[in-house]
Amino acid sequence: MSASGGVKSFLIAETDFGLNMLHHAPADESVVVSPLSVIFALTMVQAGAKDNTKSQINKLISKDSSDSAILDYYSDLSQQITKAKNGVKSRIANGFFLK
Repeated sequence: MSASGGVKSFLIAETDFGLNMLHHAPADESVVVSPLSVIFALTMVQAGAKDNTKSQINKLISKDSSDSAILDYYSDLSQQITKAKNGVKSRIANGFFLK
């Protein structure tokens, strides 16, 4: 995946999102959160969202890319992360917990 064309808007959105999360993290608490995992979860929510909710999530995770571009980008990114390289395999674990 190169950083050209539409990919740049995703990289910018991911960076902005991650820095914004860090900025809002409590300074007096230890918290570990992966911005990319949150974006993957938001991508799943975006797929089922409508109207204003969908629009707001699109702006946040992709700077207003199309639904198909979002799906293609994050599917490709997920595959690249989990694909074994030099014997090293990565896994992505995400979950929602509701009370």
